[in-house]
Amino acid sequence: MSEFKKYFNEKFFDKTIFKEKGENIDGLLSNEMSVICGDFYGIQKFIFEGLTTKHAAKVLRAKSAFVDIFTRVVAEFLCKKLKGKSLSTNAGKFEILVNSIVENKQIDEIQKELDNYFIKNFYGISGMSIVSVNCKKGDFEPGEPYKALRDKIQKAVETKKFSKFDLGKMDTSVLDYNKDITNQTLCPICNMRKISDGENCKFCSMFKNLGSWLVGNKDEVSAKELNIDFCGDITIKLDEKIKSYVAKNNHEIMSFEELAKTDKDSTTPLNALGVLKADVDGMGNFIKGSDITNCFSSFDLFSKNIDAFFSLYVTKIIEKEFPNTYVVFAGGDDLFIIGEWKSALNLARKIKTEFENFVKDKETKDLSISFGVAIAKPSTPVKYLADITEELLEKSKSLNGKNAISMFNLSVKWVNYLNTLEKLEKLKKLGGDDKTAFFYRLLDLCDMSARIQDGDFTPKDSMWRSKLHYSIERNIKDSDKKELLELLNTQIEQYPKESKMVISEIIYTRREK
Repeated sequence: MSEFKKYFNEKFFDKTIFKEKGENIDGLLSNEMSVICGDFYGIQKFIFEGLTTKHAAKVLRAKSAFVDIFTRVVAEFLCKKLKGKSLSTNAGKFEILVNSIVENKQIDEIQKELDNYFIKNFYGISGMSIVSVNCKKGDFEPGEPYKALRDKIQKAVETKKFSKFDLGKMDTSVLDYNKDITNQTLCPICNMRKISDGENCKFCSMFKNLGSWLVGNKDEVSAKELNIDFCGDITIKLDEKIKSYVAKNNHEIMSFEELAKTDKDSTTPLNALGVLKADVDGMGNFIKGSDITNCFSSFDLFSKNIDAFFSLYVTKIIEKEFPNTYVVFAGGDDLFIIGEWKSALNLARKIKTEFENFVKDKETKDLSISFGVAIAKPSTPVKYLADITEELLEKSKSLNGKNAISMFNLSVKWVNYLNTLEKLEKLKKLGGDDKTAFFYRLLDLCDMSARIQDGDFTPKDSMWRSKLHYSIERNIKDSDKKELLELLNTQIEQYPKESKMVISEIIYTRREK
């Protein structure tokens, strides 16, 4: 386990989830090679674009799984076509090592085939780019040679993003206009393609079937079953990473309406969803500045175990402790999850703590994770939920040093938020419906203090302390007044945004009672 613990906390090691050591490929190396990289781009658009809320739960997980399956299919197709060896496939990306120089003409032919597939079936809202990087055995030498190769690969992948579809090389018109599509013949799930089976288009019907297979007993799926028609007979195993986890009711995927009603701790639950998106901070820069790219084995170990943390370890936690959850995607270094709102907030805190412990090592201790969390009614369009959590995550990423969380339209550091959450625990014990106005008043006081802290305030804002004193005198019984006044005075002065975030959660909880 020595290689694993170089980067990760050895207490987390589970051979059913994590890799003990990176792969040794020395026997595959020669002086004329190519590394073929694939990148499924536009994943968020592919999953969410045009999708109606009514059908979202049935196909969201399936569309996310399709990205993973498609990536594996293309990787296997290219391995057969080019006689290559698959090095990695995760989160819509793959790398293949070919023991010869792959000509540009071959790559162009493969790219053209993929472009035709995505334009014909998905109207170019997403796609997969392929690049080839020539290399030799010496490029895999530990130290600067392999670091230079990784940099070369990364630059090739990034450059390709600026020319996703080479429309000038297309044989036919880019988009065929189907005059037969009307409001009556348009697929009600994707709102893009024509109905083909009386209810849905052939791809949405396939996504519905795939969703059922993911929660059922089907062990493998063929490319043909998934309408992947350019690669011949390829079969992919439906493993734990692909199946992931979604909440079920009588062996059927829960709708978001059902998911929102799964709170059993309240007699009158809020019936709301919590939607969270998370991403590891500065992963690219971290890898460049660390010794992870010193050799292939270290890079392989690190990247596959980071992916396993999200795709396998987190989903096992969810299945065991947060069963009323829908994993849209989890892998690579990010995740997108939907659940009952209180459960989702607790899950966000759990994932942050677990990730921090997982990377708490001298080599990786500087890694952190940031979140964007939204609370919404289950009828909210799923595309909007994806967009708003992405905006919230970006706000977290904008904070200096990151390691942040954004929710209730606030962005704060995780450490300050968690400390404030712990210190304001006493507020949750204040009973009585007559306290509602008191809590809303606290929100105003937090805003006043925050404006002073930000240096953008009016003279009235400086009165927040006296207003706090007045509110406590009117609403809190004598035995608790002094302690609560001191607590709120300190927290609202030092951490007004964090305090507002915690109080907002308390107000949402009280609305259920």
